[in-house]
Amino acid sequence: MRRLRVLVLALAAVLGLTVWAAPAGSAAGTATYKVWHWNVAGDESNYNSTTNGLVDAILGSVDYRDPDFISLNEVCPDQYRAILKGLQERGWPQSSTNFARFEPMPDVDNDLCKTETTDTDPYGVAVFSRFAPSGTDRITLPSDGDKARKLLCVSIASLPGGLRFCTTHITFKTAVKPAQLDAVRTQLQQWTAAGGTVITAGDFNTQPHDALLDSWYTPSVATADNGGNTGQFHELDDDDQNGLCPGWGEETTEGSLLGRCNQRAKVDLVWAAASRLVSYQEDAHPIATDRCTNRSGLYIPCSNHRIVDATLTVTTP
Repeated sequence: MRRLRVLVLALAAVLGLTVWAAPAGSAAGTATYKVWHWNVAGDESNYNSTTNGLVDAILGSVDYRDPDFISLNEVCPDQYRAILKGLQERGWPQSSTNFARFEPMPDVDNDLCKTETTDTDPYGVAVFSRFAPSGTDRITLPSDGDKARKLLCVSIASLPGGLRFCTTHITFKTAVKPAQLDAVRTQLQQWTAAGGTVITAGDFNTQPHDALLDSWYTPSVATADNGGNTGQFHELDDDDQNGLCPGWGEETTEGSLLGRCNQRAKVDLVWAAASRLVSYQEDAHPIATDRCTNRSGLYIPCSNHRIVDATLTVTTP
């Protein structure tokens, strides 16, 4: 095997090709990535502010968690630009001019991010990639008659395995939710069947035990709080290393909606195909209450959703 590797490297040198090397800590034929997701309630809780502490809270968490990919939901355009600038100043991306994507979700009722005196632009979803994207997918999901919900993805040709990183924010409207979930799942399955590796994060407005996700979770996830599954994916907290709720995971909200195992709702999910996964883990972090302020300068919870971060090792076909 060593002789074959030497021959491959020598041939690559002659032909002027680049041979990808696995990241430090990865076994040959695998790669490890870190994902960070947050529904920031950029307008609802933070009134489109870039100075009330939300942007600083995001950048501070990114500094500490040091992810490779970032997913944001309900982020206002001004906040997106402030985060982009902060990540550039930190030298976080490999390419300072090609690492971020934003997709607005226009509202039929013209529900927009607001400044102190006026409405501005619709909030949306955003992705940030440490690695320069080589392509972008902006897919509009079946209409819920309200917001133009999207699946936003970046593909990274420089990474092995045809990697895509996606974010989405599924509707809460029960009549249309199944169609949006099916549209996203079908697209992820197609990319996976074509040989790609896809990581998808977002607010799915659907909990792990909901029958709507049975076609997502792999049958190997079969517990009292999440059974009947027939799909191809793992949600990266379904092994629940904290032991709180096997197959279900840890709450990601702090509202009144209940989940399982005496927890509140879990709707913020990170997915990858079971066929690509070598190992994975995920954690949700309580919402900061001493970082963000309202218009009166009083401290408020930064969002009604928790930050979710995950680490996964995938095969690189």
